[in-house]
Amino acid sequence: MTGPVRAPHVSSKADVVYRQLRAEIEAGTLRPGSPLGELWVVARTGASRTPVREALRRLAADGLVELAGRQGGRVSRVSLRSVRDLYDLRLLLEPEAMRQAARAAGTDEGLRATLTGLRAGLADTGRLDSTSPERAPRFYEIADRFDWTVVAATANEHLRRTLGELRPHTARLRNLSHGDPRRIDASVPEHLRMCDAILAGDADEAAAACADHLRQSLRAIVETLARDAAGGLLDDLDLPVGAPVRSAGAQ
Repeated sequence: MTGPVRAPHVSSKADVVYRQLRAEIEAGTLRPGSPLGELWVVARTGASRTPVREALRRLAADGLVELAGRQGGRVSRVSLRSVRDLYDLRLLLEPEAMRQAARAAGTDEGLRATLTGLRAGLADTGRLDSTSPERAPRFYEIADRFDWTVVAATANEHLRRTLGELRPHTARLRNLSHGDPRRIDASVPEHLRMCDAILAGDADEAAAACADHLRQSLRAIVETLARDAAGGLLDDLDLPVGAPVRSAGAQ
């Protein structure tokens, strides 16, 4: 009788650890290459080793953690190749999601209301001084809500699910692309352009605005990786730091 009772308990503990570590990886609190020893995670989360191991295995399946036997693992490093592969995929998928969201906005009043509120929040954030400590976290929060709003408005079920599965990876790269406050200066109007296109029901403009935003984000991330090459972000087997930025439009 004890087996069926214990399994859900362990699973629920693993869920808590999984969600905590995933949130910290996405937010950049746990940086690429950060060690995740089992005992360290146990001390950090208050969970026992069994749910910690399960959580680390789940994070490894998500591609967010690299395992190292019973010792735990480390946060997956971010390489130029992995970034470019991800952005190539995003450039294929997200402009189509924007098209579908723009079409949905024509008849979905709830979607329009949400986007109108997000647009106002973005505009307010853009007016904050670049030195304000509120600026970056406020932008991240609104940008994340915008992304999830577009995902929810995507009519194609398989596209919607795929975009959701990519979110942890895109979220942690956002922290890299906005490491320079000047990137937020550019990203706010890029998001406003996307909001305006969706609200106007202009599917072509929404897709184009999304593609332009992704290309600029990729460029910013590559520049950040080049600066932080000694900080666990690049590995010796990756593309050279000086390689030119590649985009789907250039192929």
